[in-house]
Amino acid sequence: MRALVPFPADFRLVTQTQERRNDQLVTIFRFQADGVYQYNGPRIIGVFYRERLLSLKNLTHVPQAAHLSQTQARTQATQVMTTVDAAYARGLNFMRIESQRRDFITAAGQSVAFPVYWVKFGHQNGSYNWVTLGLDGTLVEMECESRWDYFGGRRATEMWDNDDWVLARNGAGPQLDPPNARA
Repeated sequence: MRALVPFPADFRLVTQTQERRNDQLVTIFRFQADGVYQYNGPRIIGVFYRERLLSLKNLTHVPQAAHLSQTQARTQATQVMTTVDAAYARGLNFMRIESQRRDFITAAGQSVAFPVYWVKFGHQNGSYNWVTLGLDGTLVEMECESRWDYFGGRRATEMWDNDDWVLARNGAGPQLDPPNARA
């Protein structure tokens, strides 16, 4: 995880939990400034099955306003997936790139949003996978082995790296709209 994203010097482990994801027991590591847990605050979250990184969320700062081309984004996303698991990456097929936005709440309580490229891949095992990059090339998210609920029109894989989903799962927030997973 640290090889993929730089950790701010003041970030500390705030939680390490185990949950079910796609019927597998995974370990979720959450890092935040000074070891203080803040929902939707600056954070790095990694979801692992054994030693394999399945999901990464890097919302530590607003990426610079540089402009990454879609061709560069696709190349970088492929490199990220290869770095995470080269054998698995050989089964990926590029699907599309979407312009999206990501946001978080700063330690001072200010909501910040920024543009990203969301690069989606299908895998020969039927799962969906993606890499999300800030327009300066900053790795914001990566996800492996995400399953889809076709009947429900939403993601089927649990979203342990999404604070709003976790709040809904714990009965402390509203259910998220599709395409998010039902909590």
